[in-house]
Amino acid sequence: MTDITDEICKDDTFIFEDMEIDPNELELSQHQEDGGSQQLLHGQELANSPQSQDEQKLERIPFVGMEFPDEEEAFRFYLDYAKSRGFGIRRGHMYRSSKSQLITCRHFVCDKEGSKCMKDKRQLEKIVHRRRDTRTNCQARMVVSKMKSGLWTIKTFGDAHNHGLLTTPSKVMKIRSHRHISDTCRSLMEALHKSRVGPSQMSRILNETLSNTGSAQITLEDCSNHLRAVRSNNIGQECMAIVKFFKEKKLNDDFFFFDIELDEFGRTRSVFWVDRRCRMAYSEFGDVVVFYTTYQTNRFCFPFAPFVGVNHHKQSILFGCALIADEKEERFLWVFQTWMKCMLGKHPQTIITDQDLAMGKAIAKVFPNSGHRLCSWHIGRNSMKYLVDLKSKEGFLGDYNNWLHHRTSIEAFENKWGELKATYKIDDKHWLNKIYEIRHKWVFLYWQNIFTAGMTSTQRSESINSFFDGFVNSQTPLDEFVIQYDKALCARRNDEENEDFKTLNSMPNFHTGHPIERHAGEVYTRAVFNIFQAELRESDSMLAERIRDGTDHAKYKICNHIVIFKRDGIEDGEPIATCSCKKFETEGVLCCHILKIF
Repeated sequence: MTDITDEICKDDTFIFEDMEIDPNELELSQHQEDGGSQQLLHGQELANSPQSQDEQKLERIPFVGMEFPDEEEAFRFYLDYAKSRGFGIRRGHMYRSSKSQLITCRHFVCDKEGSKCMKDKRQLEKIVHRRRDTRTNCQARMVVSKMKSGLWTIKTFGDAHNHGLLTTPSKVMKIRSHRHISDTCRSLMEALHKSRVGPSQMSRILNETLSNTGSAQITLEDCSNHLRAVRSNNIGQECMAIVKFFKEKKLNDDFFFFDIELDEFGRTRSVFWVDRRCRMAYSEFGDVVVFYTTYQTNRFCFPFAPFVGVNHHKQSILFGCALIADEKEERFLWVFQTWMKCMLGKHPQTIITDQDLAMGKAIAKVFPNSGHRLCSWHIGRNSMKYLVDLKSKEGFLGDYNNWLHHRTSIEAFENKWGELKATYKIDDKHWLNKIYEIRHKWVFLYWQNIFTAGMTSTQRSESINSFFDGFVNSQTPLDEFVIQYDKALCARRNDEENEDFKTLNSMPNFHTGHPIERHAGEVYTRAVFNIFQAELRESDSMLAERIRDGTDHAKYKICNHIVIFKRDGIEDGEPIATCSCKKFETEGVLCCHILKIF
């Protein structure tokens, strides 16, 4: 059969003498079926008959030689024809002039043209669940070309379909090319979205409102797709307002820091900002940082990612925050690296997060010398979900709790795990075995020597998120979010100043005459002194027994723990005390780390 493209190019009334043809596009435009060729010839015969041409024009049927003022008009004509016949269309291949690069030929094809690529993961012996095929390699199409006069004319028209056509108007309206949503409907979607109406309820309201207009039914996907497009269009405008706000902050605060990450198209991916007081707070209390992300803080669903710590009043404080477009490793890398640049390279001693894999990889790269602890609360919640099969076995819960919470040494913990695994036949693919493999990130015994400021979970970060609930919500625009964030931060700092005032303007009540209690009352804040005083009272009921082992160290047995005062170990001019429970070195108010901070 003669190539259709060659036939078109033979007609010197069309401007194809300077046209470049893409070989890939040319290949797809060839190999018309015999039925399609017969239909094409039949269409040409009808076009040569004046009477048949009049009938076709009345019935709005395309025919070879029909002219249009532009390409878009030709597309709309073919779209109306396809709608009346019961099939969908899409724009196919096009050809451009090699000189002007303007489109000179366009194929409009049936939406079932082509076939699905069969090259997939099954070639790698992987199981693939394929979607149902929608393409049938249908050859029905309309080809329009631009003449030297500027008009577009139908050069080829094939109407032979190798699939059934829809006859029910309601089903035809479900075809993608015929699902046109009016401007009025789009405006209603945006108005309902501002009123916090969800896509599901929104589609029902619109269908009820537009039921008598004859338009297509609005689906949940239609609403979601339109709102997503609106968000994408508005992000750029709102980010310009954010930059303007940050620049104004920079004029009043030389230590204000902000940075914005853009993608290859200039769209915003992440925003990071820190003011003077956040940077100062990190220099004083930045030994332990909690990092956690949450979504429900802005209209564009950018995860809100604050860096949180604890201050000398045991209050949660912010060291900075970011809005990120997604939770991929690349985003976390950018956020952590930007934060380190802002904080002059000072790494935290400990960083606490949830079990996000991408976040963990980024932390290992940016904070290689920092201890990475997983949130104990998330581990406990996941255990409720993944240990259902084991909990049904008699005795498991008791053995599990004994293994996890009542081991006094790492060696005993490891030995007990071997017994637990063998007794209950826990295989290597089970969740408990996988969480055991990263035990050094969450089991308390592995963290006894590491300072965590009393934090073992992301609760601090989540409390910060709840604090912002009164200022922002899921409908807050990005530019308004940074303003409301500033107000929330001021309110949080006002709470800190209130505690400062109460500590400075009051005297503690002493329960003993011990000099250490009076000294603690002078140097500790109210919150920390109350913790110290409670432990001091408990210590009165403990008996200390001196252990003499021939060393120069003073060693005491207190309850079930051994306390050693090292005279040869001096820090800040004071002897160092260590305990087998590690409390003096980690969580207790008497530890040297706490003394430094508080």
